Amino acid sequence: MLRPPPFPICPEDLTADVLSVGLGHPVESFKATRIGANRGMLGVTMRVDVVYGGEVAGPSPVVTKFAALREGSLASARRGGTHERELRFYDELARITPVRTPAFHAAWYDPDTAHFLLLQEMIDADEQVDQVAGVSVDRVRLVLTEVARLHATWWGDPRLKGLDWLPPPDSPRRRQNLGAMAADGWRSLCDMLGPELDAEEQALGDGLPDRVEAMLAGLAAAPETMLHGDLRADNLLFSAEGDSVTLVDWQGLGRGPAGWDLAYLMSQCLTVDDRQVHEAELLDHYRVELADAGCQATAEEVREGYAEAMLFGLVIACALPLISDEDEERVVQLAGVFARRSIEALRDHDQLWPTGP
Repeated sequence: MLRPPPFPICPEDLTADVLSVGLGHPVESFKATRIGANRGMLGVTMRVDVVYGGEVAGPSPVVTKFAALREGSLASARRGGTHERELRFYDELARITPVRTPAFHAAWYDPDTAHFLLLQEMIDADEQVDQVAGVSVDRVRLVLTEVARLHATWWGDPRLKGLDWLPPPDSPRRRQNLGAMAADGWRSLCDMLGPELDAEEQALGDGLPDRVEAMLAGLAAAPETMLHGDLRADNLLFSAEGDSVTLVDWQGLGRGPAGWDLAYLMSQCLTVDDRQVHEAELLDHYRVELADAGCQATAEEVREGYAEAMLFGLVIACALPLISDEDEERVVQLAGVFARRSIEALRDHDQLWPTGP
């Protein structure tokens, strides 16, 4: 159950009393340290080492996550409902969805402001994995195995229709949010990247909101499942041994066609070269894992769904200047990577232009 305000909205306001309530044990003291600095787009994440009172042996360390305080980020979260969806996933759906996620301890949420506080398990992960450098083919294969379990569990499940807080691709809220990102963010993205985009590529912004609208309408006609919605490296916690992955940051949670998750994961996490070489094999791996989890899809259906959702990555590139600090070097690097990988994936699948340049 999500707790209402008041609650701490930033790390500086966190108290032992709040931790005691959330963790269910008396907390004597704690130390909070920032993790994932310059990586989270919509949140601030802290490792919290906890000292409990008396003989209590509660969880430590734990993770606390707060909303980013930038008004642009909060406005986007209110418009898109992203913070509420993540918290409700952990609170209501994680325990009935067979994917690796951190254990959930407690959460607070203010729908009027989109501020939140999430307490969850600390996962030890390989911190060398980086979106800009690209995720290895073997690790993307691990993610596809996990995602196949997610998709198979909820594929065509009638319970999805009852989760009215999970938006389909063409929901008014999602159309408004993604359309605004495409309309408002493209010129800022071009200004940020400068000569990294040639004149022809910069012209992609003409009519982009209409193309996004058409993509969402087309995706809404496909079979539904539950989607993570934001499968990028920052949200994938790989074990140091490289044999498992935990999915975090469920703010993009929604329902829709499986291709949405596949296109975003593979077009953004793999380098362009790795995607071009291994794309077919990885899609087939997903299809086999999906079948092993009890859900059948043909190779053609997987490929077509993947290609039809490819434009989403470019929209997220547009969002970066709107929800992040444009002066941060990391943001500029991410924007360049998102844009270039999206453009090349769209080009490879004849999706760069609706009817040719």
